[in-house]
Amino acid sequence: MAEYKYVRCLFCTEGMENVVAGAIQASGHGRALVPRRIKKILVNKQWVETAVALLPGYVFVYSNEEMAKYQGFSGAKYILRTLTYADTQQDILEGRDREFADWLWSLDGQIGIMKALQVGEKVEVVDGVFRQLHGTITRMDRRRKVMRVELDGNGIFKQIWLTYEIVGRLENGRIVAEEPIGLKA
Repeated sequence: MAEYKYVRCLFCTEGMENVVAGAIQASGHGRALVPRRIKKILVNKQWVETAVALLPGYVFVYSNEEMAKYQGFSGAKYILRTLTYADTQQDILEGRDREFADWLWSLDGQIGIMKALQVGEKVEVVDGVFRQLHGTITRMDRRRKVMRVELDGNGIFKQIWLTYEIVGRLENGRIVAEEPIGLKA
């Protein structure tokens, strides 16, 4: 992440994120990232993994431009606005939002399926990637295998939905794994 000094987040026409990201990169304004997560959907009674937008309509731009104007190039017409902080009108991500953007960068914008353990009636996420997120699971849909994560802090980004899979269960303080996961109780 050290190669870019500033991170901004653009709000775009939903469904045009990849067009905007490609145009940003082609224009030389920095590297654009469209965060994606793996989602499981039920097709013909089989769970199929597919990549979907983590934050529909949002594109993260990593650059060295202190002042950036995203206009006058292909794809710019789909940019609705640059996210800013209400109190300072600052458009450069900071604090918890910057940590979130750096987390996305470290994953190259691709968030896989979180590994979880069944602990009695509860589900506990044990995936190391999740530990860096600093969030709290506030809702789970066990049928769709997704969880809503409320992000810690007072940033622009408040919550995201992530897919999870149960890879084992905790019994009497010991992990009984469905598959090898390299975890210790």
